[in-house]
Amino acid sequence: MAASQYSQVAAPPIPDDAYVMIIGAMKCGTTSLFEYLKAHPAICPAIDKEPEYFSDNQAHGVAVPYYQHLWHFDAGRHRYAMEASTGYTKFPEEPDVPRKIHASGIQPRFIYMVRDPFQRIESEYDFLQRLYPQERFDIESDLLLQKSNYYRQLERFRAFFPREHFLVLDFAEFTADPRAVLMRVYDFLGLDKHYFPKRFKVRNPTQRKVGSLGRLKQRWSAFRKGARQAKQRDFSPKARVSLTAAQKSEIHSALAHDMQRFQQEYGIDVTKWGFTD
Repeated sequence: MAASQYSQVAAPPIPDDAYVMIIGAMKCGTTSLFEYLKAHPAICPAIDKEPEYFSDNQAHGVAVPYYQHLWHFDAGRHRYAMEASTGYTKFPEEPDVPRKIHASGIQPRFIYMVRDPFQRIESEYDFLQRLYPQERFDIESDLLLQKSNYYRQLERFRAFFPREHFLVLDFAEFTADPRAVLMRVYDFLGLDKHYFPKRFKVRNPTQRKVGSLGRLKQRWSAFRKGARQAKQRDFSPKARVSLTAAQKSEIHSALAHDMQRFQQEYGIDVTKWGFTD
């Protein structure tokens, strides 16, 4: 939505401690969690799930003059204003997000979703291949690797925000029992626990049908320099790519030390991903 559409509108009064940010990681269920939580009457969802307001290099971000303009917040019934920008945990691609959030003066609650790091890399790689079929991507790219370095991503936020402001969720637990995970989120946010979707379903999966991608294509068209390139993209099903044993070994070596620190600090069992104590 263009910034000019908001230029004459006063920002709604949102308390500094009334923000919830689902900050990633990419391909870890953030869209599904956002969809489930936005039905809670005390949560006001952003006008766009992934506004990327504090990101510098996410071309699909939403332009508004003030952060508060991302919500139709009603202080009489809303406790939290929620968004879900996975670009916030794409360091080093996005080097300055935590500092910019802190400098804004707000004190958000952060929800960070993690996944088997090898599966996360494979899922993002497949996603990129489908989005940009004319380009070639390196599955061993450091940018893909660093998004799976969950400890490093969070430590950049911890330089500005206290540990109690963070809830870390496991994608496997979320898919196995989303209701139980929502209960944890409600505990974390201090919300009424009586609001659940009528049914749970996976949203924003890597493999999609062409008909469901209109909005996605529109948001990402800036990456392809206009609508003509966007229309030429091929979203037809392609064979999924899996990491080789050698590639997994290299990624394991690169992540092993921080995975142990991640487990110690945030209580996520990394042994199930192949990282020993």
